[in-house]
Amino acid sequence: MRWPLTRPQWTILYVLLAAALTGLTVAFFARSLMDRAAAVTEPTAFDQPPVFIGLHTMAGAAGLKPFALALNEKRLLVSYLSTDRVDEFSDRLVFKRTLHLLQNEPASITGVAVEGDRIYAADFKSGNLLVADYKTGKLVQSYGWLPGYKTRMKALGVAYHENNLYVSDVASGKMLAIGASAQKDVREEGELIVGFPNGRPEEFELGYPTWSMVTADGRLLVSDAKSGEVKAFTCSGRSAHLFDRAGEATLKTPMGIAMDDLPSPELLARKAAVFDPSRVNDQGRIHVVDATQARVKVFDALGKYVLTYGEELRQPNGIAIDPKRRLIFISDAQLRAIALYKY
Repeated sequence: MRWPLTRPQWTILYVLLAAALTGLTVAFFARSLMDRAAAVTEPTAFDQPPVFIGLHTMAGAAGLKPFALALNEKRLLVSYLSTDRVDEFSDRLVFKRTLHLLQNEPASITGVAVEGDRIYAADFKSGNLLVADYKTGKLVQSYGWLPGYKTRMKALGVAYHENNLYVSDVASGKMLAIGASAQKDVREEGELIVGFPNGRPEEFELGYPTWSMVTADGRLLVSDAKSGEVKAFTCSGRSAHLFDRAGEATLKTPMGIAMDDLPSPELLARKAAVFDPSRVNDQGRIHVVDATQARVKVFDALGKYVLTYGEELRQPNGIAIDPKRRLIFISDAQLRAIALYKY
């Protein structure tokens, strides 16, 4: 190459250098953020809020709004509003790869779950539940019709538990339990097993179910944005109990929901006197993201209010918790970042 460089050559060199520096900068700040998290060695008590570590912005996702989160071992998956894109990050929040579940077709992935070699995603734009290969991101199957092919669902969130998918269907105001795989002479893959609630009791009706999670004892906890409540069901759809909903416990637009592993001292003390075959008393705190209040409300394993945190947040939606490393990841659409906390 002759010297000095021509203008086009300078331009190419500048672009390559800028790309390299961007990659190094992202890796440096990701490492710095995780190192700060690792430095917090003292676990917080049950009635203490998590420690805010910092914000992590996504490399190559400028302008995109992170929404749903899912953990696959230590890998963090992030979806974004108004796109079919799902990004995967390493255990140190270093970008690994991008999957386009619909090959860049219009979509808005608002719910993500991972199990084995499958990614399950709720595409709010089409209303469909997508099933994709985890390794390649290639679409395997798509479900969008209720039995009879007369009514379409509008999937917003999806959770996986013991070979079942729990889909938040905002069109019907119900949770749909769908078989994740076939069972010979029992059901087909993608078969609707049950839709609930079914009208009784009235206080357990859902107006706009957003996200859900299944506890270790088999309760399905559902965030309902219309009533501003979290409601607990059995996985077969029977009503179980409501969460605290007065004073500081009040929710406006509950979205993401996840559980840590800090058990309540009150429930542990009760354990000696109350027979508890479900082991609810051993379970941790339930974190509920409120998009409107821009806070996270924390409850004990049975829905009793404990505390609020997240004054750094602006428009939080999704949450994922890694109990082994005591890390909490929260997606914030307005900040266009992942907020990292440690408990």
